Amino acid sequence: MVADRLTEHWDIYNHQFQRIGDRQRHETLASGEFHLVVNAFIFNTAGSVLLQQRVADKINFPNYWDCSAGGSVLAGETIEAGMQRELAEELGFYRTVTSADNFWIHSYSHWVEAWFAFQTTQSLSDLTPQHAELQRIAYFTPDVAERHLTQIGFNNYHLELERAWTHLQQRK
Repeated sequence: MVADRLTEHWDIYNHQFQRIGDRQRHETLASGEFHLVVNAFIFNTAGSVLLQQRVADKINFPNYWDCSAGGSVLAGETIEAGMQRELAEELGFYRTVTSADNFWIHSYSHWVEAWFAFQTTQSLSDLTPQHAELQRIAYFTPDVAERHLTQIGFNNYHLELERAWTHLQQRK
């Protein structure tokens, strides 16, 4: 069974970031149409970053290490609500997500990606990984995390990881 939910609904936006409709995940987007994606890096107080390893039956990049949490924003959600849901679903990490947690928004061919950064005192045993989508989670020093995130044909998240840490340091 595929771990991805192909029937979930996404709001669709144009270049002016105006909502122009919705689609199910399995439907193709036309040129100039975008859906929203959220991603986060969670750091502990020692400066290590939490990564997740995707399950083998994910459609894209099975078994690869990925950022702490992330996914598509569902129809009707804001990016903050989508991030809050993804954190809770994937990690059992419950917190209120605000626009101040967002440090970068970047557009690609058919999606707009919003990046968030968080710091926590929670250990791995305090979290509840969603095993339908994640094999495991672990904290890594940033240099080891970068090696895990460097993958052929996939964004290695080097810039995002650096920006996330800088964002947290500037908020102190």
